[in-house]
Amino acid sequence: MYEHILIPTDGSENVAQAIDNGIAIADEFGATVHALSVVPYVVTRDRLRHDPEAEAERAVEAVEQRCNEEGVDVSTEVRKGNPPEEVLAYSEDHDIDVIIMGTHGRSGLEHAIIGSVAERVVRRSSIPVLTVRPED
Repeated sequence: MYEHILIPTDGSENVAQAIDNGIAIADEFGATVHALSVVPYVVTRDRLRHDPEAEAERAVEAVEQRCNEEGVDVSTEVRKGNPPEEVLAYSEDHDIDVIIMGTHGRSGLEHAIIGSVAERVVRRSSIPVLTVRPED
């Protein structure tokens, strides 16, 4: 049923539940997890204080480590651009069967500027998108 599962991650704790679900589904179906982090072009004050490329690398490396611990095949990539567009482009480029993503990540000004990545992906995706809320 699923051979390729895309898990977009921004490295926040809010995507942990989506990562757990994605790895469990991949393990069940013998699928490959594709961990993707997108560095947006939008610059906010918070992004000026941090290294967004390094944060994106750490985010996909964390998913890779979890997959390796569970014995699940994994592929990682970091892209730059508009997050919803890059998630959708990646899904087409790699014949992804399902996208599993958290519903909350950024907050405050960054969320207001960028908007909800999950919402935009759900609205525009031609493949199933499983959205996972973080645990309270």
